Amino acid sequence: MTVQPVPHTWPSLPQRVPEGELRTYGAGSRGGSSTVFDVFGHEDRVLYKKYAIQRSEADLDRLVRLHRELDSGSNDGAFLRRRFAWPLAVVTADDGAVSGVLVPKAEMTYRAQLSTNRVRARDFNYLLYETRAARVGVEPATVREKLVLLRLTVEAFAWLEERGLVHEDISAGNLLWSVRPEPAVLILDCDSIRPAGSAVDDPLLTTTDWTDPRVLGGEVPRPDQASVTYAVGLLTARVFGTPSWRPSATDSQDSPQEGVPAALLPVLLESVRATAPRPPLHRWLAILDEALEDTPARTRTPRTAVRTMVSEPLRQGGLSYGVKERVALAVGLFCGAVAAILLLVEML
Repeated sequence: MTVQPVPHTWPSLPQRVPEGELRTYGAGSRGGSSTVFDVFGHEDRVLYKKYAIQRSEADLDRLVRLHRELDSGSNDGAFLRRRFAWPLAVVTADDGAVSGVLVPKAEMTYRAQLSTNRVRARDFNYLLYETRAARVGVEPATVREKLVLLRLTVEAFAWLEERGLVHEDISAGNLLWSVRPEPAVLILDCDSIRPAGSAVDDPLLTTTDWTDPRVLGGEVPRPDQASVTYAVGLLTARVFGTPSWRPSATDSQDSPQEGVPAALLPVLLESVRATAPRPPLHRWLAILDEALEDTPARTRTPRTAVRTMVSEPLRQGGLSYGVKERVALAVGLFCGAVAAILLLVEML
């Protein structure tokens, strides 16, 4: 298994940074519920993620403290830097309220130079929509490269699980990838990482098309470890099969179309069940290792016809929010829908 390069360390920052002390430039890149700005200084390695809605101060402080505890040359610290764009500092407004976070900028290896002369972050949408991606100069990954990328992704989520953490906003747009000089994965929106089973004040902002049906139906209030397994199964089906594939709303065996390696199908179908239990991530790791042993280096994924799929933000059905949370969620949903459309446009 290849090993990703590890940044020696993250930029040295205080735990709290006043927004007035930041010098940003550019128009910013708008996301679902935030805008990301480049920041002067810090060796050009920091981005400012400014929130459009209020976020939990306690949750963000917890994440910043965790990275500080790990970023000391330990194996955990190296793994964290290698796989996650983790919050480095909380940014505060003049009144002391949280206005955003500072996060590390992705290395150049995660950026694609398109034939349109644009440079874009190479997220998993370029794996899902590889026919369209090839038209703008992004070379398709081989089957083996996709298996390695999926394993790196699952390994990162398993690392979180071992520490009692869960990423609530897993989607193709929040996963960056590269295969040159070697396969590598970087997970974004790490301010959506929470202690599993914790009660938090933040509204749930995610994408319906990637969200556990147990969450959408109100069976569980927020994504849990079984939700992560669901997202892994869905990601696998869409990376190898059809990007718009959806599992059945029931627990029937609704297989994705051709392209998914046969060795992955059983665990995939168990993972996208509408209800729990679902297989643990360590089982995914073992099966991916077996599939890699049996897969030649240059095999390409057979693709069926691909149609464009625009994700929808999370609906409120089955969930209960207070008035402030409903307003915040509505703002986030609107921003998320706009961001999804812009993402597909920018791939051209």
